[in-house]
Amino acid sequence: MMKKRTIMAFCILMILFLAAGCIDDLVPVDQQASTGNISSYEFEAFTNHSFIDGDFLPTATFYLSREGHANVVYMVQNESVIDIIPLEDLSSSNEEPVTDIVVIASSAGGVNASARMFEELSASSEATPVNYTLSEDVVRGQKHVYLTFSEPVTGFVAFTMSIPRGQDFLHVTTPPSVVRFVIPEGYTTGNSLIGKTTPAPDDIYYDSSGRRNLVWISPGTASGGILERLQSFSNNTDSQVEQIPRAISVKYYSESAPRGLLIATLVLGLAAFLVLSGYRRERKRLATIRQDVESRYSDRDRKKKQ
Repeated sequence: MMKKRTIMAFCILMILFLAAGCIDDLVPVDQQASTGNISSYEFEAFTNHSFIDGDFLPTATFYLSREGHANVVYMVQNESVIDIIPLEDLSSSNEEPVTDIVVIASSAGGVNASARMFEELSASSEATPVNYTLSEDVVRGQKHVYLTFSEPVTGFVAFTMSIPRGQDFLHVTTPPSVVRFVIPEGYTTGNSLIGKTTPAPDDIYYDSSGRRNLVWISPGTASGGILERLQSFSNNTDSQVEQIPRAISVKYYSESAPRGLLIATLVLGLAAFLVLSGYRRERKRLATIRQDVESRYSDRDRKKKQ
């Protein structure tokens, strides 16, 4: 009887332990984050494509690195929540996907963004004291991190994001938006064998530091598009069409990698040629020996018959 009670108690404890683990996975955890280091980021007023017909497009710049993380700088207008889709590292589940948050912005509601305003904010040497919280949720099997502000902000929002896949980065954006990837100095992308970028960028240029910049512009649903025609067909022109998220991936590598790949290919090709040549020579030698042996036996048989 005592043994049965012990087993039942052990089973109950195991069930509670597993249930607690499931609850931790399903319930979002809210936390108040501290202000990060402002000197870790580049606050550039990148407004080349951020305004279309006077309308501001949310702009995100990803400064990729060689150390497995990216410094991300958002330019936002009257934004209360930023939805971040991190790249999960299954081997290190305890690592925080978003850290070191810095805000340089105006927290007054109803502020219209302008190129001049971003230029002035980029020259600031102090972060803006804005209250915010970080929360996590799982939507359709994908982890989301929500950066929620106590009031709408207009300006820069920066944070550090981990890249568990090394020099292979993926970002999911929802139009309208402008996305820029800054490849580290000495690195490049675009080689179909080593690493390519999908989809093709709308603009490519090099900055003053010699870094390759890739820009994607997603203004939203184009006029006359399929979604707009469906909306007109249904006589529902007042409703807003939900924009389809757009996945942008880039795999970057050292500028010397293509040359290294070419050298390795040549070496392997030469080695294969030498092996094949040796095989053919050996095969020819064995064929000659066989013919010689067969001819000797043929001569011997011929002499016996005579």
